Amino acid sequence: MRKGKGDGLFRESRAVAEVELDGSGSAQVSSGSAFLDHMLTALARTASMDLTAHADPGFWKTEALGSAIGLALDRSLGERRGIRRYGSASVPMDEALADVALDFSGRSYLVMAGEFRGERIGDYDVQLLQPFLEALTVGARLTLHVRFYGENDHHKMESIFKALGFAIREAVAIEGTAIPSTKGVI
Repeated sequence: MRKGKGDGLFRESRAVAEVELDGSGSAQVSSGSAFLDHMLTALARTASMDLTAHADPGFWKTEALGSAIGLALDRSLGERRGIRRYGSASVPMDEALADVALDFSGRSYLVMAGEFRGERIGDYDVQLLQPFLEALTVGARLTLHVRFYGENDHHKMESIFKALGFAIREAVAIEGTAIPSTKGVI
C-alpha cells in the first residue's frame, strides 16, 4: 500500500490529509467549503486514490489544505521508485475544457493559463484555486501545468480537478522498479 500523511501549516491555519494511492477513489473531506469538498471528491475519484482531508477554520485554510494533500502525495511516493512520473489529461465538461500535465520531478513549479468569469462558485472564492495548487505543488514536489477555458466557472473548475486526478493516476502508475530519472534520484 502506498500511503502518506501530510500536516499542512500555512501561517495560522492548519490542515491534515492522508492519501492512499492504490485506493478505490473514496473521499472524506472537510475543507470548510462545500464546493471545494465536491472538487476534492472528484479529484480522489478520478485519481482512484483514497483521500481523507480536514482543514481547521482560518484565513489560510485553502493553502494549508493544498500543502497537506501535497505532502501526503509526496510521502506516499517515497523515493518514487517505479512510477511513470509523468501524467497528463484533458477533461471536457460541456463547453469547458481543462488540460493538465504534471511531472513528479522533485521540483515545484506551477503554470496556469485560463480565467474565471466570476469571483465565486457557491461558497468558494475562485481566486483561491491558484494558491491551493501552488501549495499542492510545493508539498508534492511536482511540476504542474494547467490550461482551461469555457463559459461556466463551475464546469471549468470541475474539469481542472478531474483532469488533475487522471494525470496523478497516470503519473503514479507503477511501470518497473527503477527511479525514473537519468540522475537516479528525484
